[in-house]
Amino acid sequence: MRVLMISWEYPPYVVGGMGKHVAELVPTLAELAEAEPGFRLDLLTTRLADGPAVEELNGRAWIHRVDVPPMDPQDMFNSVMEANHVLERKALELAEAAPFHLVHVHDWLVARAGIHLKHRWKVPLVATVHATERGRHQSHLPTELSRQINQLEWELCYEAWRIIVCSGYMAGELQGYFSVPSDKMSIIPNAVNPAPLQACPPEEIGRLRRRYAPQGQRLLFFVGRITPEKGLPVLLRAMPLILAKDPHVRLLVAGKNSEQMQGLVDELGIGHAVELLGFISDEQRNCLYNAVDAAIFPSIYEPFGIVALEAMAAGCNVIASSVGGLSEVVRHMNTGITVLANSPESIAWAVEQLFQDPERARRLREEALNHVHNCYAWPLIARATLELYRTVLEERSRVVW
Repeated sequence: MRVLMISWEYPPYVVGGMGKHVAELVPTLAELAEAEPGFRLDLLTTRLADGPAVEELNGRAWIHRVDVPPMDPQDMFNSVMEANHVLERKALELAEAAPFHLVHVHDWLVARAGIHLKHRWKVPLVATVHATERGRHQSHLPTELSRQINQLEWELCYEAWRIIVCSGYMAGELQGYFSVPSDKMSIIPNAVNPAPLQACPPEEIGRLRRRYAPQGQRLLFFVGRITPEKGLPVLLRAMPLILAKDPHVRLLVAGKNSEQMQGLVDELGIGHAVELLGFISDEQRNCLYNAVDAAIFPSIYEPFGIVALEAMAAGCNVIASSVGGLSEVVRHMNTGITVLANSPESIAWAVEQLFQDPERARRLREEALNHVHNCYAWPLIARATLELYRTVLEERSRVVW
């Protein structure tokens, strides 16, 4: 079995959840492949943040980073299509050594290359759909770019032999938006590696507490992209309600360009209780998960919610909107507290519930960590992916193309 995986993101170029997913999935598949005679995985990706052109993992998986033309911000869609042509040419070059049996692409950004290769090689196409353009815009397509992306997402779903989605919510979204049959989709969730999330030295945790809670304040934490669907303004609007009940609460906000929220912070009069940290490293994020009293994810749209899963794996209490995949990852009053989307009042209520009962908070953390280990470990997810490859190839063997 020789598989070609194509992803726009792979370390050192990682922008969001898709990049994190592929970054963990590929090495884990490579480890499993050691017990799979004849299995080889080639990952084809862009070289947008340097990295070696070719990287061998363990003799069963190779990373191929390709230099693509610069993105034109005025014509993003056609820039991506041009990059797909470059990725496709590289794939054809790799196939000269030995044929590929299956192509696996991640999201619309590399869909065109995957579709072309499927037809050229007459092999099945597997597509992981991490999110949709309609979902990001609450069912609307506000721009021509959005309409182009939506059309390509539909085409990818149509062309794929099997579609992987990370949650039942995403399966329903593809059924509603693109009429994808339920038996064409497989739900394989994201996963998390708890080890680095729990590796912060105790002295660093203590330093963070002294820095951000010098008078023993309770710390809330938001981390994520500063985009409308992540719901940060909703959390900021909840802060006056939270402070009215407990003035000794502080909110730390991490995310690139978080300083753009300063105007709303000033408008709400909560500058004394909110600190905008800007971009932070994964290591800093992990230590903050261990130092704060709760992480809050007030998303309006969330196909899965990997950030909530990471917080749970770090042993942090989680409050999250009951939307999309978040409602499947965070079980209300079992592994965390879920709240109504777009409701500052609901967030304030959840914070009060968490702080009122320390014993319940401890039980939620403990159950959340057990849930992560039992359901969201990367070896489980990689094995499910490998089994899906086998199923697709077996189905393909019975079809005359």
